Amino acid sequence: MLSTIREKTQGIFATFILVLVVVPFALWGINSYFDTGSKINVAKAGDIDISQVKYRRELDRLRGRVEPATLDNPQFKQRILDSLIDRALLVHDAEVQGYRLSNARLAQTIRELPYFQRDGHFDSALYEGTLRREGMNVHEFESGVREEGLVMQVQAGLSESGFVTRTDVAALIRLLSQEREVAYAVISTDAVMPKGSVSEKEIEQYYSSHTELFQIPEQVRVEYLRFSAGDLNTGGQPTEEELKKAYAEEAARYVIPEKRRASHILISLPAQATDEQAKAALTKIQDIAKQARTGADFGALAKKYSMDSATSPGGGDLGEIRRGAIPKELEATAFALKPGEISQPVRSTYGYHLIKLTALTPEKRKPFADVRKELMDVVRKRKGEEKFFELSEKFRNLVYEQPDSLVPASKAFGLPIQKSDWFTRAGGPGIAANPKVAQAAFEPDVLAQIRNSDAIEVSSDTLVAIRVTDKQPAGRKPLAEVRAQIEQVLKQEQAKQVAGKLGEAWVRELQAGGSLEALAKKRGFKYQSPKVFTRQTLPGVESRIAEAAFRTARPEGGKPVYDLVDLGPQGYAVLALLRVRDTSDKAESSVQEKARSLLLKRRGTDYYANYRAGLRQKANIKIYADQL
Repeated sequence: MLSTIREKTQGIFATFILVLVVVPFALWGINSYFDTGSKINVAKAGDIDISQVKYRRELDRLRGRVEPATLDNPQFKQRILDSLIDRALLVHDAEVQGYRLSNARLAQTIRELPYFQRDGHFDSALYEGTLRREGMNVHEFESGVREEGLVMQVQAGLSESGFVTRTDVAALIRLLSQEREVAYAVISTDAVMPKGSVSEKEIEQYYSSHTELFQIPEQVRVEYLRFSAGDLNTGGQPTEEELKKAYAEEAARYVIPEKRRASHILISLPAQATDEQAKAALTKIQDIAKQARTGADFGALAKKYSMDSATSPGGGDLGEIRRGAIPKELEATAFALKPGEISQPVRSTYGYHLIKLTALTPEKRKPFADVRKELMDVVRKRKGEEKFFELSEKFRNLVYEQPDSLVPASKAFGLPIQKSDWFTRAGGPGIAANPKVAQAAFEPDVLAQIRNSDAIEVSSDTLVAIRVTDKQPAGRKPLAEVRAQIEQVLKQEQAKQVAGKLGEAWVRELQAGGSLEALAKKRGFKYQSPKVFTRQTLPGVESRIAEAAFRTARPEGGKPVYDLVDLGPQGYAVLALLRVRDTSDKAESSVQEKARSLLLKRRGTDYYANYRAGLRQKANIKIYADQL
């Protein structure tokens, strides 16, 4: 969630102009500040501990977003750990340097996030419920947002500190607009693939020396009970009294609020206006009000006199207004007016205003009969939730007190015992797609002692209890299962070697005076006739070929320069650089500005990357691999 929030809040800290509202412990709950969490660490950077809880939570966050096998990959786990170490070092150094994110700004940031708003306003119940579904408590989330704010401040400061000269800009423009003419031929691995089979000895050697490629992680199957509010029988149809009570309680859902549209005229005042300035502005706005009330067109007066440059061209139109969107002094006045009515002069921090209500759509409420069916669903859902909360503690206790079987809880609640497919610590299909379930299945008590898990809250209205029924230890796939795969890999490697040697021979022959086109046609390989491209325009040219073309030295005396380009599994390309043409370093101002912005961004990114690398070099980092 925090990574998504980062994308949504890039401008908050730079353009923060709203009034900051301090949200005290009531926003997050004082109890969350006393959570202690696990003491097991996976790494230590200087004096900073990286907890196993934080590491596992980061892995859990990625479940469902990457392939399950990826989460078991040691290199991937190391990247996750490295990112946590880098972040911890960044946050610590930011705090040492004096960067801060105040409680007021933190609260305002959270309140403005759309995930926690209902009908345009922060909803604390939605806030807590969303975090609960994400498996986070409020204190953890608050800490994460605060850390993100510090990191963004540091990054912005470093990224915006770069500078470039005119010479730098001119050089970049020359490079971006430089033209290179290239021809090439592709020696594909498919074309030189060996026809015969690979020997058994080679297959066995590859299998023995690449054990990490054929590992099967530890797997389990579980049986489970799913206890959900939606599955509870709440007993019969809701009564008329219950429906009417719900209609009253859900009034906001069925009300279409009134809509108001207004225009205004502003005579502005400086922030520290003198009494004389205020008096002069009031006199002027009163004169305009007199003209408006004696028949003058309000829109024309706004265009002529209003000092609000944003609205005066449109006749002072403020558009549709709602509570909280305009200064309170104006809001109170605008919502007291009748359609067509013009207000008395109103003083705000900007100056004196004259407001006219131009349109009003009254509040509408859907009739009870129109929402009766929806209300029945609302009442049923409420009853289900009430019954669920009433019985959930009993469910929790029963699966805990009868740890050797799920049958007692199944009988007591009339729930079927269901079975999962095989899955690993990274999760799997069905119920195992939930990271909380996958994690619980591999807890020592559940896995080793074959006991019921605790009741797992997979959502705000659903509990799951699991029990491991089958286990498969980690191991290696049998050779018979991967034989065909290995044979294909070995053939591919052989073909790649053949293609490379053939390409080297071509380059030598071409350097002695041969023709690339003639060689390609003689051997039956694909030949690409000369193409001209720049670093910005690559019409149908494979990126690795283009990169090699711009690395290759300039031709001299009209003689092409040849190079061999590795195309990975595809094979090799033999490249002929025929011509290099430099264009002028002069360009339109818009192009120069684009080049300048590009350089600034790159240098700012480099500053930030070097800063992160420096923090890591200075820190004494210890990694506890056995805890990963």
